[in-house]
Amino acid sequence: MCLCVWLLGIGDLEEDAEFFMNILLISVNRERMPAPVFPLGLAYIAGALRGKGHSIEVLDLCFSQSALGDLKEVLSRFQPELIGLSLRNLDNLTYPASISYLPEVEEVISTCRQHSSSKLVIGGSGYSLAPQKLLEHLDVDFGIVGEGEDVLLSLVDSLEKKLPISPPPYLLIKKESYLPVVGGAQASTLSTPDRHLFSSRLYLEEGGMLNLQTKRGCPFSCIYCTYPILEGKKIRLREVDEVIEEIRYLIREQKTDHIYFVDDIFNYPMSFAEKLCRRMVEEKLQVRWSAFVNPSFLSDDLLKWMKEAGCTGVEFGTDSGSPAMLKNYGKSFTVEEVSRASQFCSKLNVNHCHYLLFGGPGENEETIEESFQLMDQLDPTAVIAMLGIRIYPGTELEQSSLSEGVIEKSSNLIYPYFYISPALKGRLEDIIRTKALKRRQWIVPGLEINITQNLLEQVRKFKVRGPLWELVGRMKKPRVKPLG
Repeated sequence: MCLCVWLLGIGDLEEDAEFFMNILLISVNRERMPAPVFPLGLAYIAGALRGKGHSIEVLDLCFSQSALGDLKEVLSRFQPELIGLSLRNLDNLTYPASISYLPEVEEVISTCRQHSSSKLVIGGSGYSLAPQKLLEHLDVDFGIVGEGEDVLLSLVDSLEKKLPISPPPYLLIKKESYLPVVGGAQASTLSTPDRHLFSSRLYLEEGGMLNLQTKRGCPFSCIYCTYPILEGKKIRLREVDEVIEEIRYLIREQKTDHIYFVDDIFNYPMSFAEKLCRRMVEEKLQVRWSAFVNPSFLSDDLLKWMKEAGCTGVEFGTDSGSPAMLKNYGKSFTVEEVSRASQFCSKLNVNHCHYLLFGGPGENEETIEESFQLMDQLDPTAVIAMLGIRIYPGTELEQSSLSEGVIEKSSNLIYPYFYISPALKGRLEDIIRTKALKRRQWIVPGLEINITQNLLEQVRKFKVRGPLWELVGRMKKPRVKPLG
């Protein structure tokens, strides 16, 4: 049996618990660049189902050596009455080396259909980005838009009791009419994910960290971003005590020594971030961690608390060093705030990385140069540069792409389409390649500068903890396709 499969035994529940259904949950994500990511959303789903007494088995395909073989084995042995598939991403978001994950998903679904008569339901952030189109495209019975904890429980209850299925908007039913979905379902409570059925240790060893979420929702308005669509614009916070207990669990039971906070923005609200860090210090939690932060809400004082609480690195979604491009992207901060926040990190010796997007609306050679000049001035630990911007349904970028003729109404955005400024057509890659190769700490995934699958696999052999971009600062010169 594949090590990725874990069976929940009867002894794990109360002796008088009643099993209603056998439910197989499948994490279809197999991407391991730049690191394998623990399927946190599916762990929340597992916890919700387990809490209601259902018999759950999880098949995590990320580390499977024979994905379809492992799937056939568990279908034969477990014989589920319902199969839930979690789709994390539609593709790798990397231009020009774009890879769609849908063929792998289609293979999994086809195998389920051949070897099981179970109903199939799909969800996850990747599915929720284009739910109607994906439901039409994939051979599944149901689709859940947004956070699935409550919606899936309702579906399972109806199926088990043979009751009419609850209508949309958040549960889509194959071949039934539905109104366009605006936003996704939101869980009634933010609890602790159930990691018991997952091989967390593999994610720690192969990815260098385990992940944890303290909040959901994003109040900002970046033109390309899907977080407000997926989680809503209102911030929903977990209780600090609950987060502290989850960290304790990860340290004690999972033996982790590095955590990544997967919040869209860790340091907003600032008061919540500081409260959490103070508690981590008070509780003397021995763990290192990193997070994604917004430069507008990073003060010198907050960063000191973060560092004392174990923070070793922060990532900025800077996008650009051009004031005009920040405005075009709908960012909530200025170049001055980016500089100030980056300088805080340098002063306190906190590793920091800036993510940049090149080729968005209004981008030209002058705005590109502004970004390179700002990074030269700030000299961060690393810079990660992405070329082009993935166009997602429901975003402001989709609307502008339609009006500019970048895409058409018939364009199926379940497949990767990228916006590239007309002023840079045919030249963007050469411009970025030439400039990035003159700078040691730049990572450009689409051009394989300082990053390849082989390089990352070699690094993992040394059991490195934390994000791998922290290692780039130690490199003596930039490399194209390092280690082949």
